[in-house]
Amino acid sequence: MNKKPLLWTLAASMGAAMILAGFSQNGHAFASSKPPIIVGSKSFTENILIGDMMYDLLKANLPGVQVINKQDLGGTMVPWNALLSGQIDMYCEYTGTGLIDILKQPVMHNPNAVYNYVKKEYPVKFKVDWLKPIGFNDTYAIAMPQALAKKDHVTTISDLSKVANQLVFGAEPEFFSRPDGYPGLVNDYGLHFKSTSQINVGLKYEAVAKGDVQVIDVFSTDGDLVKYHMVVLKDNKNFYPPYFAAPIVREDIIKAYPKIPSILNKLAGKISNEQMQQLNYSVDVLHKSASVVAKNFLISKGLLKK
Repeated sequence: MNKKPLLWTLAASMGAAMILAGFSQNGHAFASSKPPIIVGSKSFTENILIGDMMYDLLKANLPGVQVINKQDLGGTMVPWNALLSGQIDMYCEYTGTGLIDILKQPVMHNPNAVYNYVKKEYPVKFKVDWLKPIGFNDTYAIAMPQALAKKDHVTTISDLSKVANQLVFGAEPEFFSRPDGYPGLVNDYGLHFKSTSQINVGLKYEAVAKGDVQVIDVFSTDGDLVKYHMVVLKDNKNFYPPYFAAPIVREDIIKAYPKIPSILNKLAGKISNEQMQQLNYSVDVLHKSASVVAKNFLISKGLLKK
């Protein structure tokens, strides 16, 4: 499973490399008794928002320390390799990504077991620490219009099995061939849809709005869930692996600034799936500035002063 698959061009890859250029091999080009703290983020809205929050919290709670925010670096392997080489000191990662893509372990479905595994293995293998989960689980999910779900009394994927024969399911073509996609989903939940429709990934929500399909695959924190008044159905059989977000931080920067974990752990449990949907909606749909949205959220939670 690839978390938030993106299309990367050579130019984008070169751009990410140029963003990281200018740092010395130990990751810090500034001469001082202590290095600056460098926050990174992946190239999608949600991760940029969390990176901005991490940056704001460190700036506010470590006066006099230089904190640098390197946003929008690329897909998972770009910030990960930058972290390993010391070009950045931290970014927001997802437990499922850590387990499957970095540690190359098979899928596990228990959220606590996944978190505990990556938390145990990262310091040993990489000298990188996982801090506390932020709260939201940005995993694969199944969604349908709120009004329809309410009318048919559907809150879980198991509930969906009672009315699936009246509904059309839509997803991108690859979803229908992956074992962790449509084949596994319908088998585990006993789903029998009226029909299915292969849809371009960027047109799924519009297809629901037009009534062409009634059920689609989504990411559980998509901003479009808010725009199109969709509800994520509870995965009551834990078919999808957990992707809980948490800061990961190099141990050497924690040694330099021991307060970092306590500062960033102020985010622990603060953002639900629904709140993350709203934050993504503010940036992706309402076109508000990610840095402003992130700062305003911290202020609303009492974590930052105006």
